[in-house]
Amino acid sequence: MGHNCQCRRPAIAPQGLIIGYGSPVRGDDYAGQAAADRIRQWRVAGAQVIMQAQLTPELAAAIARARRVVFLDAAIDRTNVEVRAIEPATTLISGHQSDPATLLTLARLLYGRAPRAIIITIPAYDTSLSLSLSPATERAVAYAARLARAYLGRRYWPLQARVVG
Repeated sequence: MGHNCQCRRPAIAPQGLIIGYGSPVRGDDYAGQAAADRIRQWRVAGAQVIMQAQLTPELAAAIARARRVVFLDAAIDRTNVEVRAIEPATTLISGHQSDPATLLTLARLLYGRAPRAIIITIPAYDTSLSLSLSPATERAVAYAARLARAYLGRRYWPLQARVVG
């Protein structure tokens, strides 16, 4: 773990990476992917968009290449869209599923770099088996997508936590 291989260091992307995640068959849990899909449709220059049901360790390479990372996820314990800075985790837990802080740690350990990152959480009201979002979550998805696009375009990222919405 102490080696530092220059050949494995990825090139830095011009803007950043959007990672939207959540189950596509659990109603509002899909909100993160839905917001990422909106950004993908906007074709933001220099932005890579990844949509997955869950976070996996294999995302570490793409994260290490990014200048900035925006994670988009649904949360049943929220009533507003929330923006929060993420730092790499202090301990590494192995497994097939990951969280944003663990992925930043993996990017740093495996590829030598962890970019600045935020998570935008989107309120989820109904996570029962369904292929559609509730109207309230649909509105929050639109707002979260606009926030994510705005964060990618900023030259300076304040890292303090903020609740918006």
